[in-house]
Amino acid sequence: MLFAFLVGCPAAAAAEARASEVYGKLPLHFEANRGQTHQDVRFLARGSGYSLFLTPTEAVLTLIKPESLARKRAARGSSKPRVPVTGTVLRMTFAGANPDPRVTGLEELPGKANYFIGNDPAKWRTGVPTYAKVHYQEVYPGIDLVYYGRQRQLEYDLVVRPGADPSAIALRVTGADKVEVDVQGDLVLHTAAGPIRQQKPFIYQEVGGVRKEIPGGYVLKGEQHVGFKVAPHDARRPLVIDPVLSYSTYLGGSGQDRSHAIAVDAAGNAYVTGGTFSPDFPTTAGAFQASDGRSVPDDLRRRPGRLRDAARCRRLGPCLLHLPRRRRLRRGQLDRGRPGRQRLRGRVDPVL
Repeated sequence: MLFAFLVGCPAAAAAEARASEVYGKLPLHFEANRGQTHQDVRFLARGSGYSLFLTPTEAVLTLIKPESLARKRAARGSSKPRVPVTGTVLRMTFAGANPDPRVTGLEELPGKANYFIGNDPAKWRTGVPTYAKVHYQEVYPGIDLVYYGRQRQLEYDLVVRPGADPSAIALRVTGADKVEVDVQGDLVLHTAAGPIRQQKPFIYQEVGGVRKEIPGGYVLKGEQHVGFKVAPHDARRPLVIDPVLSYSTYLGGSGQDRSHAIAVDAAGNAYVTGGTFSPDFPTTAGAFQASDGRSVPDDLRRRPGRLRDAARCRRLGPCLLHLPRRRRLRRGQLDRGRPGRQRLRGRVDPVL
């Protein structure tokens, strides 16, 4: 699908926009292991640039650093061996935790996963159930762990029941070159495939149906160990520690993606135009063409100045930009790989 432009029939465009909005909000799903991966894995999930494998004692992230478009083009015209893709395996375990917690899928989803591996039907796996969440019971005494996804970002909650001690939680990270807590309170894991960021946790208790935030955050307990500091709270109520794991060194999905141009507006939003063959590319409503028409409607061809009014682009959040080619763009700066022009005064003018 092409994510740069949406033009043409209002009724069809509205239907496509609704469909793309629903697809873009699909949760990160967790597949039960039915023999499609190693026997130690209970559940697995895939996101943009990573795969997650959940065993009873650890979460294993495999990360792939995408090959640049320039390198791909150079490799096509060269007889030299291609440079290996950079990857990293990151393991996160809870030190001193229960070695055999009960691991179950929660909120089964209607979709099923199917694997047709080779020509031997005995190796095929069909109707594999998928879930919205994975629950670990009693990781520590009185503390449960829940993995889930929101807009394809991986999150996990540590649910501390009344009377349990949150200071017992100790996350051990292996496979990272460096582990640090930055000035914003985020946990940053530096890897060969790029940084992985766990945002400062939202720690809260529900009081009268309202979430009351409890001050706290990450605390380093050594080079590879991370704990949580939590301010005094009501020990008679459950406490939830909610970090968000973000691997966003590039914008893309699980298939082939290509960016043609990037620009930043005055508000710090990043705009990317290009194409993708990824069925799970993160989109917003109206951000792409549903079909590759390779043409401009007659009414727009007659009014080229109105093209900008019909265009829609993927907009990334303000302030922190995680863009392709591993560098940030200063306001007003443009990185362009193919002909196109961008105006940064609140609009983007693509050239078809």
